[in-house]
Amino acid sequence: MPGPVSRRPARPERLGAWQVIAKIAGGGMSSIYLGRRVDPPVDPHEPGVVALKIVRQDLIADEHVLHMFIDEGKLLSRLVHPNIVRTLEVGNEAGQAFIAMELLLGTTLAEVQDAMVARGSRLHPELAAWITARVGDALQYAHDLTDEAGAPLSLIHRDVNPANVFVTFGGEVKLFDFGMAKVRDRAMASSPNIVKGKLPYLSPEQVMQLPLDSRSDIFALGTTLWELLTAKRLFRRDSDMDTVRAVHVGPIPDVRESAPDVPDALARIVRRSLERKRENRYQSAAEMARELDELLGGADLAGRVATVTTELFPAEAKRQGNWLKPAVSPPSSRQPRR
Repeated sequence: MPGPVSRRPARPERLGAWQVIAKIAGGGMSSIYLGRRVDPPVDPHEPGVVALKIVRQDLIADEHVLHMFIDEGKLLSRLVHPNIVRTLEVGNEAGQAFIAMELLLGTTLAEVQDAMVARGSRLHPELAAWITARVGDALQYAHDLTDEAGAPLSLIHRDVNPANVFVTFGGEVKLFDFGMAKVRDRAMASSPNIVKGKLPYLSPEQVMQLPLDSRSDIFALGTTLWELLTAKRLFRRDSDMDTVRAVHVGPIPDVRESAPDVPDALARIVRRSLERKRENRYQSAAEMARELDELLGGADLAGRVATVTTELFPAEAKRQGNWLKPAVSPPSSRQPRR
């Protein structure tokens, strides 16, 4: 007779306050599911539909993965800012760890960038500057975060890059993925001699494995802005070793060599953010964001960002719009099968 069949645990139909509807994305050690609220919210402004980040079924027995996931969720729940993806609930039940986050309709800045390049185009310098300023706002908030006693948490994102910036079809800009963040007393994210983040967006001090501070994130933000303005890659090379060498000592061309329409003032902001000596960089993300906003005259360009994003991805905007439809009908009262 054949031996017993090994089965992975079934995905639960309910997690916390949320009914699990359908998988909408996946990757890394988790998958993203659409979820809708089962019970009426205490606060009428709370969303009825969310994104549920759930640990992959093949990893739920890994205590190290589970600890990292819950640790990230606890950190995310402390981050409440218009330019950071909002976390609504963190839990571990029915043998399944999950994070309930606001459901965003849109795409990553990396995908926007790739779509523009595929069209032989690039973002208008004003839009690149405005998006970067909003990420700067998010970083400053994160860098200033304190614990319950008011002591600084010394948070450093360590993985700022276009793939970790979300741009909605409504023109919002949201920084996400704090899984690599270094926080005071957070041992899981601060192991020595391990380089965190995507190599082409690391700071020189990261690749040299020197002690880090918030200015490391500013260098990564400068790299992102340089690439948005030029539609080119600044430090990416054919091998990891060559990429690390480029970050450390490679040339950093003026953006106007590839994008002559970039104003001198904006080119200066890029250049200062990419100073290899951190004492010569912007000393805070707020300072960089403020100069970008001053250059733009304080304009709110969310509407223009929304137009560009929707025009680049019309089919995706329509598809994601359907995600909201389950919120119209009440959740099923059917009990989960045992």
